[in-house]
Amino acid sequence: MIMSINKLNIKKHIILIFFCFFFINFNYGNSNFKNLDKKRFYLEPSHTKKFGTILVQDSNGRIKPMNTVALELLRKISKTDHIQNIDANNWLLSFYKNDIYWFIYPFIKVNKKLGPKLLELFKVNEDGYTCFINFYKNVTKYSDKKKKYELIFKKELKEAFSKNPFERNDFDKEIVDLFRTINMISNILKGKYIKIFPVPNNENMAWEPWINPKSNLENILPFKEYLESLSYSKKTNNWDKPNQILDNIISFQKKNGLSLIPSNKKVKLEILYNKLNINTFLMYSYIYLGIIILLYSFFRIFNKKKKINFINYILYILLYIFFLYHTFGLFIRWYVSSHAPWSNEYESIIFISWCTLFSGLLLSKNKNLFVPGVSCITSSILLFIAYFNLINPEITNLTPVLKSYWLIIHVAIIISSYGFLIVSSFLGLLVLIFLFLNKKIRKKRLEFIIFELTIINELSMIIGLFFLTIGTFLGAIWANESWGTYWNWDPKETWALITIMVYVFILHMRFIPLFKGIYIFNFFSFLSLLSIVMTYFGVNYYLSGLHSYAKGENVNILYIFYILFIIIIIIIILSFNDLLDHFIKKKKINN
Repeated sequence: MIMSINKLNIKKHIILIFFCFFFINFNYGNSNFKNLDKKRFYLEPSHTKKFGTILVQDSNGRIKPMNTVALELLRKISKTDHIQNIDANNWLLSFYKNDIYWFIYPFIKVNKKLGPKLLELFKVNEDGYTCFINFYKNVTKYSDKKKKYELIFKKELKEAFSKNPFERNDFDKEIVDLFRTINMISNILKGKYIKIFPVPNNENMAWEPWINPKSNLENILPFKEYLESLSYSKKTNNWDKPNQILDNIISFQKKNGLSLIPSNKKVKLEILYNKLNINTFLMYSYIYLGIIILLYSFFRIFNKKKKINFINYILYILLYIFFLYHTFGLFIRWYVSSHAPWSNEYESIIFISWCTLFSGLLLSKNKNLFVPGVSCITSSILLFIAYFNLINPEITNLTPVLKSYWLIIHVAIIISSYGFLIVSSFLGLLVLIFLFLNKKIRKKRLEFIIFELTIINELSMIIGLFFLTIGTFLGAIWANESWGTYWNWDPKETWALITIMVYVFILHMRFIPLFKGIYIFNFFSFLSLLSIVMTYFGVNYYLSGLHSYAKGENVNILYIFYILFIIIIIIIILSFNDLLDHFIKKKKINN
């Protein structure tokens, strides 16, 4: 547990804040608290920008700019990159300058999974936000000399922590996450997230926080005086003093940070990466563009006028622009992290999304936009999974087992195979939809597209199976180097083998008379997606093994299985007659 439940170590001034505000009846769901006092908190952008360049050492030893730290904290607490026009840098500074206000301002996002009873207890407003002091109650006894407060969801928290992490349900996970968020806010005040001073001649290369550092720092003003200088500069509109303080800190870091200090280019690129928020932009861009492409392609089945052929080129140009932008984001992350950007769950999903769109563009034939359209929507779905599951997007240091050149070779090949196989599955779904429509709308052009998409589907499956097989063999070689054996029947290895066998069977079904035909191939092609979902998500998050470094305790992906299961059931129901006719015809032919 991060922090003792019974003995929450809260700073004295926080207790004073509770004392001042506990007996005041605030309506935290009131619209007055939605409108932030912008003039009060808004600081000079040039100064907050410089503040964002200050380097910080996180708990894992990674050195990163303050802008990254501020964004990570704000995203975890408020699930957003900014609060109205206050960006992350400005927010973090204002949190230290006006902590009392932020304790009563509803900026903490609360998940609805906690249920109406707790949401009402926390006084969560209609937007899903509440404030810090709503999580505590006064438990001071008459004999107590000091005010005492405790969490109002103490009972639920104890029950959640008493369970094994893998046995916790959604409610338990949300309770634990909420506690960590509250603990995080307390740690912000204690300065645990602004370790900015390298300690000279320190064997562990540990850095000290700006608040209450143990060492004497020459020419560096205390944090309290820095905050006072901000207030003075805001009144006089003269930011020379706080800028000078930050310049002194930057000089101190360069002098004492030695080899830990990243280059200025790397720091600027990381801040640019934070600002662009590439993956969130592409998440929405892909889905809109993919829907437009599919609707346009379907319209082209009934209208082949040459006058609108130029739209094909425009859509392809947009696809390649987004694809290059996605590639640009991956390269920035690779350069900033100094390792291949597919080392954890967030990065691997982003890379699978990239591979999916790449495979769609590679397999597009005769200006057939159905394939890139499907891959575009699929890429967006993957980005949505990464975003709405709140998978940690932080750039992290590599775990020891991943510090190998095999990370680039083995993982890249395996993930590339997922891109082709996912496209194959969704093409199978699209063909099934077209087969259903073809019964209602008899059109030769539609029949030709069904035949063409089936060929592309098979080609995508062959390429994906090839990469998956090669990647599994290379993984065995890496396993021998890391663990001393080629095969351990680890869940990841086992399901990779099962997936290979599933796709081998589907590709060879045409040699079985009963399973031969366009309809049955595409049906099983879509059904095979379950093996990919299990191999990647199911094993990583719900089965323990030698690949447990990718496990995400707080990621709930069960709904993916539910959605797929529902879609498959619907398809089976709608196509039951077709499946029945298929097998009856094949039996007659065989007889």
